[in-house]
Amino acid sequence: MGFQSADYFILLLLFLFLLCPILQAAESQEPACGKEVCGNITIPSPFGIDSSCYTHSWFRVTCNSTRNGKRPSINVNGIDLEVLDSIYSDAILISNPVTYINCERISEASVSVNLSGTPFFFSSDKNIFGSVGCGNLATVLSNEADSLGGCVQPRCDHGASESGCFTGIAGNFTSYTVNMTAMYPDSNRCASAFIFSVYSFSSAYPLPNGINFGTRHVPAVLSWNSTYCGDGGQSRAVTSIAWLSFFFF
Repeated sequence: MGFQSADYFILLLLFLFLLCPILQAAESQEPACGKEVCGNITIPSPFGIDSSCYTHSWFRVTCNSTRNGKRPSINVNGIDLEVLDSIYSDAILISNPVTYINCERISEASVSVNLSGTPFFFSSDKNIFGSVGCGNLATVLSNEADSLGGCVQPRCDHGASESGCFTGIAGNFTSYTVNMTAMYPDSNRCASAFIFSVYSFSSAYPLPNGINFGTRHVPAVLSWNSTYCGDGGQSRAVTSIAWLSFFFF
């Protein structure tokens, strides 16, 4: 009986010895989850390009070929958002659409990002509300019509039409609307509004560099609820070895 147990143990060791190179070869062909690259952007977990690197379609990244090279993007409620960078373990930098209001010469961007029903949200400590224009009170409201903040643009004189204002945001939110209220008789009704990253803020100038009329996107920070992350990217080789250990031992 002892000899049979010893033979069984030797056969098991031999089986595992032969199996390990196969599992290692399979693992070497798997994507390096959390280290996938699209263009010059490293895709962080829980996001992924390969289906084995994300556990929910919210975190699926598409690597697009453009005239400017490879660009990663995620799709949120039907809107493609370009991923610009990974700045924290719980946040990424995205290209956020700018909304234009009452502008005849500019094609108004009625598209605003709606994160309702997704794990994503705009955090108040990583983003600021900004507006380009003059002579208006710009206010931002949540999808429940609660005020999130507001700022007054400078008067429309001395070339102020290309300046604007900014303000902090009261609380996290998933979607928003913008109102423009004329403050002076010479107010310029055409204005833009956007949520942008605090990391783009410069105390020397109250808006991100290059923001003016005609700007279509600005950098914004997108955060998410970590309960959606799961255990994406777990190695199939490690899973296989664990299963075999359970089965034989």
